[in-house]
Amino acid sequence: MRIVCVEDNEINLFLVRRIASMGGHEVIHYNNGWSVLEHFESDRPDLLLIDVQIVGTLDGLDVVRVLRAGGHQTPIFALTAHAMMGDRERCLEAGCTGYLAKPLPVADLVELFSRYAELTRRKPEIGQA
Repeated sequence: MRIVCVEDNEINLFLVRRIASMGGHEVIHYNNGWSVLEHFESDRPDLLLIDVQIVGTLDGLDVVRVLRAGGHQTPIFALTAHAMMGDRERCLEAGCTGYLAKPLPVADLVELFSRYAELTRRKPEIGQA
């Protein structure tokens, strides 16, 4: 499975890469919103993990809104250190599939990667039906 991770914290990125590699998944990393938007079509990720508070002029939810407005259906999970009342709802309203609070729970990442890897294996290739 190909995972795009938009994260500017090295520790969180290390954790995502480590857990993904244990499942044989590929991680493509970007540290800002513009980069992920520029490369999204060519990367063709099966899953997108995006920090809500990434540095730059676009925050994570702005990126999600742009992708959803463009018709992209890729599962997107928001990552945020701000697990406040209403944050989950804001993420879902922006178009996120789900939400993970930081510090990232290892068991939740393992389960998330396993679940979407299984869905990816079952998804027919483009042109096959």
